[in-house]
Amino acid sequence: MFGNTGPFSYAPRGFSQEDHPQQRRAFRQDDATRGAPLQRNNMSRPSAKSIYKQRKEYSDSLNKHPDNFHVRVEHLFTCELDGQEVKTMDECLAKLKRLDGKGRLWPQEMIMEVQGGYLLLSDIETKAELESLPLLSIVKTKAVLDSCAYNSLLTVTVQERNKRNRQVFMFQCEETGAEQVKSDLDKAVQRGGDVVEPRREIPDIRYNVT
Repeated sequence: MFGNTGPFSYAPRGFSQEDHPQQRRAFRQDDATRGAPLQRNNMSRPSAKSIYKQRKEYSDSLNKHPDNFHVRVEHLFTCELDGQEVKTMDECLAKLKRLDGKGRLWPQEMIMEVQGGYLLLSDIETKAELESLPLLSIVKTKAVLDSCAYNSLLTVTVQERNKRNRQVFMFQCEETGAEQVKSDLDKAVQRGGDVVEPRREIPDIRYNVT
């Protein structure tokens, strides 16, 4: 698990701090006599109209791309619903707890985002794409809170065309919160699942520890 000290946060992609309006600066009486720093540098503060225009463009981008989200998660384990050893979600969670108790999990921090009809998982440092899942293959998401050492767990159940059994991806969402990530991912599946772009083959991060 990890804290909120990382460089990533839950914010709209494509916008940096420089895109947002400058913080209000308290007016001081001294400014009237010696001139504000911006005035001395022959620079002017953004007008109210300019700020409003920037905010309008920002709002438009949110409306046009409601499925875009970019969150930091920790992939814990991918459980296969094989119909024999593991048949239900509860049995998946029990297996996760059992493996964690034995110290056999191998978690990995990564970025989760949606692009072109796919749920992408990428390495935090190298940005390398680790996994690409069609949104259409996501059949269920669930937020599981305070059930084990991983207290903000998101499960994503996937049924891919070339796979006989369903896979359950399990993520710890400590930074953003499993409920929030689930809500945004569900919206992305509803709104962006019909737009699927071809993807190149990438390494498979799934592990089925026994």
